[in-house]
Amino acid sequence: MGNAHGWEELYELYSAAVFGYLIRMAGDRHVAEDLTSETFYRAMRSLDGFRGDSSMKTWLLRIARNLYLNRRRREARSTPLESLEEKGGMPAVKGDDPESALIRNEESEAVRRAFRALAEEDRSILLLSAWEELKCREIADLFGISTTAVKVRLFRARRRLAGLLEKEPGLSPYLDGRNKAPEEENDVEL
Repeated sequence: MGNAHGWEELYELYSAAVFGYLIRMAGDRHVAEDLTSETFYRAMRSLDGFRGDSSMKTWLLRIARNLYLNRRRREARSTPLESLEEKGGMPAVKGDDPESALIRNEESEAVRRAFRALAEEDRSILLLSAWEELKCREIADLFGISTTAVKVRLFRARRRLAGLLEKEPGLSPYLDGRNKAPEEENDVEL
């Protein structure tokens, strides 16, 4: 994929996945766009380092994750904790009636608040499994841990998210049975 056409094809195939992961992690469209561009730039520069031990998507998501974590570390050193505020937003849900739409928006906002309250590692592993639909083996490769460790972390992250959601008014009825251990490799829901 040394030619420009090959890189365009690679970008077309994987940019949505990389951007989707980054926007959900960062909660900021501009940051996600910058990091998506940087991910593909870094991948282009280091393609010789791609050993093929994982899929191209997993490799790109690993680069994106590392760039995001590096950015967060730099921001943490330079930004006072009091000035950090949650960014981004959920799009309005269109429904048949305004009351239903309002309820769904409030529920979506509550879920988003709970999700953003999770530790970055929990958010990351849940996103990779549920949104990017990576298998536990792929996530293990990305994190550099065993498949068993991924399953344990997924289970614990789901339980922590469920615990946060239980504190949100009106959401606990939706959580029945959600904190059971996954039976299949990717049986993880948000």
